[in-house]
Amino acid sequence: MFVSRKLKIIFIFIAALQTAAAASLAPTAADELGWVDSSENDCGGYYLDAPFTYLSETNNNRLIKITSNQTLLTKSGTSILEGGVTINREEQQITTNKAFLYMNSQTGKLSTIEMIGDVHLREPNTLVISKRGKYFSDSKAKYLSDVLYRTSLLDKKNSTLKLSPGTLTQPRKLIGLTAWGGADALSQTEPRIYELSRASFSTCPPRHTMWKVKASHIVLNKNTGRGYATNARLLVKEVPVFYLPYFSFSIDKQRKSGFLWPTIGIVSNSWGPYILMPFYWNMAPNYDMTITPSLLTKRGVWVSDNFRYLTEDSSGHINVSALPDDRFFSDFQTATKENPLYADSTNNTTQAEFTRLMNDSTTRKSLIWQNDSQYNTHWSSRIDYNYVGDDYYLRDFGSNISDITQNQLLQFAELDYKSQNWNFSGLLQAYQTLHPIDEPLVQNQYRRFPQLILNGDYPDQPFQLEYFINSEATHFDIRNTPGTPANLPIGNRLHVQPGISLPLTWSAAYFTPRAQLALTDYNLYQTTDTQTPTNKRRGIPIVDVASGLFLEQDISFLHHPFEQTLEPEIYYTYIPYRNQNSIPIFDTTVNTLVYDQIFNYNRFSGLDRIGDANQLAIGLSTRFISPESGLEKLKLAAGEIIYFSNRKVTLCNSINAGCTDYPQNPTNHYGLSPLSGVLDYHLSDLWNFSTNLLWNPISKQIDNSSLGIHYQPDEIRIINLGYSYVRNGDYFSGINVNSTENNLKLTDLSFTWPLIGEVSAMGRWSQDWHTNHFQNLLYGLQYDTCCWAIRMVGGRAFTNLAADNNTPQYNSEFYIQFALKGLGNVGNGNANGLLTNITGYRPQFGQEF
Repeated sequence: MFVSRKLKIIFIFIAALQTAAAASLAPTAADELGWVDSSENDCGGYYLDAPFTYLSETNNNRLIKITSNQTLLTKSGTSILEGGVTINREEQQITTNKAFLYMNSQTGKLSTIEMIGDVHLREPNTLVISKRGKYFSDSKAKYLSDVLYRTSLLDKKNSTLKLSPGTLTQPRKLIGLTAWGGADALSQTEPRIYELSRASFSTCPPRHTMWKVKASHIVLNKNTGRGYATNARLLVKEVPVFYLPYFSFSIDKQRKSGFLWPTIGIVSNSWGPYILMPFYWNMAPNYDMTITPSLLTKRGVWVSDNFRYLTEDSSGHINVSALPDDRFFSDFQTATKENPLYADSTNNTTQAEFTRLMNDSTTRKSLIWQNDSQYNTHWSSRIDYNYVGDDYYLRDFGSNISDITQNQLLQFAELDYKSQNWNFSGLLQAYQTLHPIDEPLVQNQYRRFPQLILNGDYPDQPFQLEYFINSEATHFDIRNTPGTPANLPIGNRLHVQPGISLPLTWSAAYFTPRAQLALTDYNLYQTTDTQTPTNKRRGIPIVDVASGLFLEQDISFLHHPFEQTLEPEIYYTYIPYRNQNSIPIFDTTVNTLVYDQIFNYNRFSGLDRIGDANQLAIGLSTRFISPESGLEKLKLAAGEIIYFSNRKVTLCNSINAGCTDYPQNPTNHYGLSPLSGVLDYHLSDLWNFSTNLLWNPISKQIDNSSLGIHYQPDEIRIINLGYSYVRNGDYFSGINVNSTENNLKLTDLSFTWPLIGEVSAMGRWSQDWHTNHFQNLLYGLQYDTCCWAIRMVGGRAFTNLAADNNTPQYNSEFYIQFALKGLGNVGNGNANGLLTNITGYRPQFGQEF
């Protein structure tokens, strides 16, 4: 009795071992789906699509080809097929162990095929494994139960329909995003549409499933590129983390209407916890719209709408946003009203900005319209209009730090005409200048309402002459800067500048004398406060001569052949002095003296100043050009200007903050300009080095310099190092602009680099060494696998010095994003605006294909 009990236990134990062994030998889902382990990619393997017969070349979509090892016909007209049953129709192949073929009793044609045991449904890049199923001949519908499936998610332009029959008859690696999962049942009533019941969905490798979606119902529609799930749960490592009764997702790159993944923020100083729910509306092939209602717990409900369009002659987008009754902004107004620093200030500017803030509506709003149109070969237009409802909108809702640091919003429209000899431009240009009360004052800019420009050029005239004329008519207007009582001049400027030149060119030299006459007439209003004359005329002759040589030779440099050029240039300019002190400054600044600028006759941009000149510019450049690719390996150039007389025309009549070009500035009496040098060196395909330098031969000091090093072996390994120096260039310091203690010194380091495995880091550090505070700070980590990714990116950017204590003020941003490839991205915003500040970096977070 006891022995028999022991034997029974032993038998049970042996049976358990046999069951365990059998389970260990049973094929896994990865094996059944054709997964092959490999180290050749980040996924740890790939799917191998087995070959199958392709019947589309028959041009008969009703043809069905059925083969088997054994066939049994019955009196009822039902056929029984066993052993290696294969059913081919169009782009599908079904294999099974056993099949029943049912004929229509009236027509005698095949009606239904019932399949039992090891059913495999194959389509290009798709495999469905089932235990049993049915196929209906007339409707082509298929119903399968107890399903394991995989299907590639491809965009429309890479549709599997383009696979040739010969390609499908060979084993193929599936490269790209592939979804897989299981289901209690699968039905297919239309081609390329799969409906799954009690199913799972994931794009992770089947041996390492980081996440999956389980749902009562999943539909994958490859015709529309859209999928949806009902009663869906998101599981991470089999742990449920999210539930949605319904959600729709994209399974390719086609545009489809539907809700996008929400943007969720847990902590925000000015928004509080928030959620953004974007809805994408694919209105037409050339129109779409993204509507984003948002709940900002500290402010209220914010709605933005971005409309994009593309027509035969135009493309552009319109973005509008509004937030009624902003509670946080209302509290800011109340706090400012009770702050004696602003409410009781006797400063005119502060009082003006205080009044603007008190009058601002708590309904926050903005508008952006950008448009480019090309009507025909001659006419085109461009619009770039930006508007916000108050001075603080960009600071509260700006999507990019660079928007906030400018405080100037362009409002621009232009109409252009181009022909062989004549070019015309008509434009309207203004700036909306923002004046936050807690930031340094920014001066309002002149508006051009309108500016009409007409330029003509007639080369190759008799005696090799070239005739040309440049003309413009502009009306300038301006709104007073808050707190500025004096009215600045407004009015019209008419400018005509005809000229003639004799371009003489040879294979290795050129010599071009040129003569011009600049005629300008000002008709001004509102001149009393500035004592500006109401009418001013100016006529200035301009004579210049450009000449140079172009020499080349074949050399070997670092054991590589190159074509070296030697290009000396001499440029003489003569412009007599005309007193222009009474002319207002509408659109003119002093040009930065870089190498190319020394060969320009006017040291000013704009037309309100035409500098007197009696000078000779001398430059020498050399380039090393690869004869194979035509790329420039090295460029080295240096040049300076020899002055034969002092410069009397200046931008400002006296010294003032922000203007260094005034009559008493000693640089206007120097006989030599700073020496300008340029070096661009492509050390290899990976390294690039560039530098610009201005060296003052009088003071024996560097006036301006910049240096940049760029290293990029691939898209994720990037290092940038930059340095900038401007003597007397730090206008934020408050020190006299002539002081050597006011030198601006900036360094800029940025990088992206992989750390361990799929983890990479990115960062940027820009430091102002004169005031010892950073300008920009960016930091981030990214983990990106073949089926999911996470990215955390933060940044701070210097905006201004506080008005009360000169402490640096910064704008901060922080983003966390998750990407479930095949479903989309979720997180608190898009960090690409920050990361584009890293030269050479292309944001590729969560890319699926």
